[in-house]
Amino acid sequence: MALRRAEATAAALGRRKVERASGSLVRSLSPLRQLEVDRNLLARIRELGHVPENVSARLDTHWGAEYSEGIAAATTRIARSAKRRRLERKLRRLARRPADDIPFRLEIERRRLESRLAPPPEDASDRRIHRYRISVKRARYLAEDLVASGVPGLESRIAREKELQDALGHWNDILQFREHLRETREESEKKGSVGLVLELDRLITALEGTVDSARREALAVAGRFARVLPFLERSA
Repeated sequence: MALRRAEATAAALGRRKVERASGSLVRSLSPLRQLEVDRNLLARIRELGHVPENVSARLDTHWGAEYSEGIAAATTRIARSAKRRRLERKLRRLARRPADDIPFRLEIERRRLESRLAPPPEDASDRRIHRYRISVKRARYLAEDLVASGVPGLESRIAREKELQDALGHWNDILQFREHLRETREESEKKGSVGLVLELDRLITALEGTVDSARREALAVAGRFARVLPFLERSA
């Protein structure tokens, strides 16, 4: 989370090296974050009785091993990373450097991002909705940066963007969870685990409605946000 915020803020301030370094570290850790989300979702659907205990146990064991191996590798990689050390030095220097124009530059970038927050249409591709989700997230981060810099009057906007970000994030988590199940299903088929393949097929099919419902809810929240956006602009 801190790295994503650093990436968004650095982009707004034109600090390209910091932006690139932060983004690179974020991308290297994203698969681990998704594994963590997937294991939490698996635990929830197991509690609801939507997946047999033996299947959920096999999945959790498999994904848990992936997660442990990934954490060990990432910890070693980041500890030895010259890029991470350079990023820390740059962030410390930036924190010590006075810059009276920071709120102005953050506001310019925030307004640019928020000009792109028209909700995607119902038939939008998943990729387009994903880009929209990233724009919402970055706009919210910059609004929070401005509040931290002493700029008043953004609390309502941040609350709305948080609601929208949560709805879009829920859809994205469910979507990625289903994709991970599909990948695991393909691996299981190659290994000849017929029983697991059949159970995963049933689970993937059952999730179709959940993914569609989360998508509709996210777009509905986006529509409500778009309707209230002119009021937020007037009150900002």
